[in-house]
Amino acid sequence: MYWMNAEVFEQVRSTATDDGITIQKAKKAICLPLSKKIQMGYVPPDSWDAYTLCKRQLSWYHTSPFKGQTLVVSSLNLSSRGLTAETQIRDSKFRCRKFPGKKEQAVLLDRESYRVSKPDVWDRIDPKEKEQNDRWLKVMGIHGQSYDELFITHCANHANFIEPRYFIENGQPVPYSLGKTVHICSACLEFFNIIGSEWKKKLVVPCPGAVLFAGMAPNRYYEVVQSD
Repeated sequence: MYWMNAEVFEQVRSTATDDGITIQKAKKAICLPLSKKIQMGYVPPDSWDAYTLCKRQLSWYHTSPFKGQTLVVSSLNLSSRGLTAETQIRDSKFRCRKFPGKKEQAVLLDRESYRVSKPDVWDRIDPKEKEQNDRWLKVMGIHGQSYDELFITHCANHANFIEPRYFIENGQPVPYSLGKTVHICSACLEFFNIIGSEWKKKLVVPCPGAVLFAGMAPNRYYEVVQSD
């Protein structure tokens, strides 16, 4: 996975075309390039606002150091083009035996590191979106829990990658996702290193979108490793 400016991206796209490689644009769902079926995909800056269903969630991109850059996800090593991968995504055998409850999750939301990191629009959920999300809960088979309650897990999950409280030790903390796929939101932010870039490794469970659009395995942890 590579972040690059517009000039470098045009060079990469031109070279890929010359090599007979189709580089596929993520027009709406930005997790699409994570699919194993796509040899090389990219997410231009304007795609982060293109998918209405995820626009609020993806606002983290606009407050990150990668704002304005293009993301390229490639199964091919681009080091021969003078590029260094931001991260690599690998399968993992890690399993979490017990997730923190709502009280434990709420503690993460009170941390200053989370409060100063989150975009202003992240927790501005308008009534229309809330209604859509409540319907989505039924589709996902989540009963006995409102979207407001689920949103606590969404927030806590991102917060744990900002300042880990739940992690495994491997020389330094390796934070992990705090729920199964149906409880996770915008996992692409961790996959693409927008959240949690301070950590050499992260263990990330895909959100429903990554399962639906990219074919990632539900409820399975993936290891996100930063390049040296």
